[in-house]
Amino acid sequence: MSQQNVELVRNAFQALSTEGIEAALSFFAPDVVWYTTDRWLEGHAYRGHDGMRQLFAAFTENFDDWGYEPEDIQDADDRVVALTCMTGRIKNSRQSVSQSLGVVVSDFRGATFGEVRVFPTWHQALEIGGLVDGEETGPS
Repeated sequence: MSQQNVELVRNAFQALSTEGIEAALSFFAPDVVWYTTDRWLEGHAYRGHDGMRQLFAAFTENFDDWGYEPEDIQDADDRVVALTCMTGRIKNSRQSVSQSLGVVVSDFRGATFGEVRVFPTWHQALEIGGLVDGEETGPS
C-alpha cells in the first residue's frame, strides 16, 4: 500500500502543476486539511476543497507558471514525504521565484489523502516523517 501512496502523491503533484487545482482536487479527500508553513501569513490551515481553491488562488493570482516540482518522494510508513521546489514567475515580470519546501502527506483513504503539512525545509519534513533523526544533516 505504501508504494501506492507514493504514486498517489506523485500524481497529485503532477495534476496540480500541469492542470491546476481543479484537476488535483480528485486526490484530496473532501475534508482535507492543508497546513501551511509557519512563514505563511494568510492562514495556517485550509480546509476542504474550497480551502484548497482559496490557498492555490493566492499563488495563481500572483504568479505565472506556478507549480510544485517534486525532487524526491519517499514512503514513511503511514505517511509520504515529498521534497519539492515551488516555482513560478511573479505576474507581469520576468522575476522567477523558487523555494524548497518539505511536504508530509497523510490520512490516506484509498485514492485520496486527508492531511498535508508543509515545512520550510526538507530536513523538517524528513524529521516529521521519521526518515531522519533530529540532527541537522542533508539538504534543508
